[in-house]
Amino acid sequence: MLQPYVKVFLQVAKSGSFSAAALELYITKVSVMNQINSLEAHIGVPLFERTSHGVLLNEAGRAFQKSAEKIMRLSEKAMLEVRELGSNTEQTIRIGTSMMRPATHLVNLWDIIKEKPVVHFDMVSFHDGASGLNQMLKALGDTIDCFVSPCGSTELFMNYSFQPFGSCKVCVAMSRKHKLAKKKILRWEDLEGESLMLLKRGESYVLDELRDDILSRHPSINIVDIDGYYDISTFNLCEKHGYLMETLDIWEKLHPSLVTLPVKWKYEMPYGILYANEPSDKMKMFVAAVHADISKRT
Repeated sequence: MLQPYVKVFLQVAKSGSFSAAALELYITKVSVMNQINSLEAHIGVPLFERTSHGVLLNEAGRAFQKSAEKIMRLSEKAMLEVRELGSNTEQTIRIGTSMMRPATHLVNLWDIIKEKPVVHFDMVSFHDGASGLNQMLKALGDTIDCFVSPCGSTELFMNYSFQPFGSCKVCVAMSRKHKLAKKKILRWEDLEGESLMLLKRGESYVLDELRDDILSRHPSINIVDIDGYYDISTFNLCEKHGYLMETLDIWEKLHPSLVTLPVKWKYEMPYGILYANEPSDKMKMFVAAVHADISKRT
């Protein structure tokens, strides 16, 4: 059975070395090397280039990686479906969760809904940033059902379903050492002459409006383009270079060396459940219960 070897292969590909993969898998380096050697012998071609600094996928390895990821997704999906068939009274909703997109708000919301079906939550961790988010989006409707996220992207609205249950205020973060850090609230004049980190144009219609506002009315603010979605390294960059950074109020405690301040402007980001355009029946039921509760309260 190839599945155990596939899991090891994917971890080595991700870690870039046998030693790092062994630490993640809680097995020995020798065991990792033996399993990779056995996998390559079974397939008949090498999958990695061994170097003094670690291992790199070769062309065959990159091709196999795509198939291996699909194998693992299908395997996980099959096991989850079988588990759910074993329970006639409880549905399982698989929620993606990360440091910047935790499931906490959704679980708390579900707790206060009175009229709802019996649901069990499985948490599926993923990494923030462009690659992690793209993997999570590809998995929607397959190995996960939904995740909670700010959503100000036209592309996401076009390709996925979104059930809002709140909004996030667009704020500005900075190092605790910054001259503006002791203020309670910022105004446009405070930002004049500063460098502001902002997602590149096209990533968010909300932030594109903010960008246009800066360019037309506050040209002395220097925009520092950020490519892709934020992850913790983006916050580190803000602190390291002394930049200001566009952020959201839900992330105010994410980085201990940064202060997040509200700004006297109009910008907010929708916040809610992102899920597949063709969701499963259980996901339809879940979203319908959330929507009904929100409708009663608004």
